[in-house]
Amino acid sequence: MKRYETIFITHPELSEEDHAELEKKLRSTVATWKGDIIKLEDWGTKRLGYEIHKNSRGRYFLLEYLAAAHLVQELERNLRLNDRILKFQTVKVDERISSDVAKTAKEPGPPEKITKISERPLPPEGPGVEEPEKAATEGGEGR
Repeated sequence: MKRYETIFITHPELSEEDHAELEKKLRSTVATWKGDIIKLEDWGTKRLGYEIHKNSRGRYFLLEYLAAAHLVQELERNLRLNDRILKFQTVKVDERISSDVAKTAKEPGPPEKITKISERPLPPEGPGVEEPEKAATEGGEGR
């Protein structure tokens, strides 16, 4: 199995019931084709870079999963046929995943819940935490 990420954008005015139905369809497709969903995140409604089907806003989702190539083709076919999906893109993250790594990659908790971006923990801040760009430039100046 390989690890994939699919980012898709839905119509911004869809109801929560429509999103739940879409999520159920995605989960059933992945389960039917013997894949594993790692996480499904709701990134919220954002302004699009350009209009898609006369929409200037869209609701973004990230779907991470383990699958074979035929599952990716079927999932993309379903997304393409769904009128509620404005755009989608799939990226292969890892070439091969062993079963042990696959078990640790899955996030704990019930798979039915969509994680909203606002529920994620914030990165640490404070006097002892440096920004990565600043630390990289400071270390290279003295040499």
